[in-house]
Amino acid sequence: MQQLLHPLCLALAVGGFLLLLCPPRHLRRDPALAALAGVYGFSAVSFLVSMEPVWRLLDELTGRPSTGILAAFCSVVALLALQPVVLAHWALPPDRARKHTRVSLAAGALVVLALTVLFFQLDPAGRTTPQGFTANYIHTGAYQAYLALYAVVYLIGETVLAVGCWKAARRTDQVWIARGLRVVAAGAVLTFGYSAVRLAGVGAALFDLTPPPPAAESFAWLCADGGTTLALTGFFVPTLAVHAVPQARAWRRARRDHRILTPLWDALHQAVPTIALQPARPAALPLVRNTGWHLYRRGVEIRDAQWALRHRLEESVRHTSEQRHRAAGLGGEELVAAVTADQLRAALTVHRRDGTPRTPTEYADADSRESLRTPDDDLRALLRIAAHFPTAPAEQEAVRS
Repeated sequence: MQQLLHPLCLALAVGGFLLLLCPPRHLRRDPALAALAGVYGFSAVSFLVSMEPVWRLLDELTGRPSTGILAAFCSVVALLALQPVVLAHWALPPDRARKHTRVSLAAGALVVLALTVLFFQLDPAGRTTPQGFTANYIHTGAYQAYLALYAVVYLIGETVLAVGCWKAARRTDQVWIARGLRVVAAGAVLTFGYSAVRLAGVGAALFDLTPPPPAAESFAWLCADGGTTLALTGFFVPTLAVHAVPQARAWRRARRDHRILTPLWDALHQAVPTIALQPARPAALPLVRNTGWHLYRRGVEIRDAQWALRHRLEESVRHTSEQRHRAAGLGGEELVAAVTADQLRAALTVHRRDGTPRTPTEYADADSRESLRTPDDDLRALLRIAAHFPTAPAEQEAVRS
């Protein structure tokens, strides 16, 4: 059962870990996301080292039989310590969340140290398999202490997770986050079966009672792996709702805005090539990475070109454009954007002819730019200009040379 379920759980844990790493910079800004990535990462390690080929490889590398059991148990303890960290940063104020983090990580480190000390008290009895390790060592005192400590810590950790997720699910008003947290809680409760079987085995060995039947071993791994699968799946629902979906929407919005600004940027770049910080991207090459940065650069470069063409502006273009757009019913920010688009189109025409305006003027949006307090404000203003730019008259309002 163990070798059947572990590859499936390993694939889920690795997939979740890799998805949480995209992009890595978000982990530095979000402690909950970083802790959740650690949960998936340590979960993947625990499954990986418990697979028989890797188990044997560790034996050869370390020169000590069954080192995989130590790596697996310590990885599980690490993820048990990180799970409350995720919930704390999701549900508590930052100061309390940091306090819970320190306590949880310190407790996890102490348990890992105790498990390591107990493991090296075991008398190496030759090579074993992940499935046969417990049966080979269950009658030794050191392993009874080792397994009992792990099972109790595992039970406590999963109880804390189940209670924390259930409380958090009741507090949130977002349906899908509540459902995901309840799935995590259900997975945590399911793992109780693993701890029960392991503690029953230790009790039977201590008091010379009848050991659990062979089917109990399969039941234990079904509870452990099944519960972990539910927990990893459930954790991903809040992650998608809180992090992945907003990031995907922001990425898609940045690509859309970048595409809307492209005709305006292309026309300005042809006239003033020096605005580009980097060589222009081929039109056929999709914008996939660093969309926010490319969008920000595009806005800055449009403003740089606008400044470079300021001496090509003609008063008559602005006056005529304002009359025409007012007659069409435009006003406020839309009127300013439409007139600015007409001025840019006319300035490009003058620039190509190398003409000199008879009556210089300012851009229609010159005054309103003072009220743009953030890059997002400026981006929205540029998008309004770009929306009017493709339909702006090209030649008829240009300065007559």
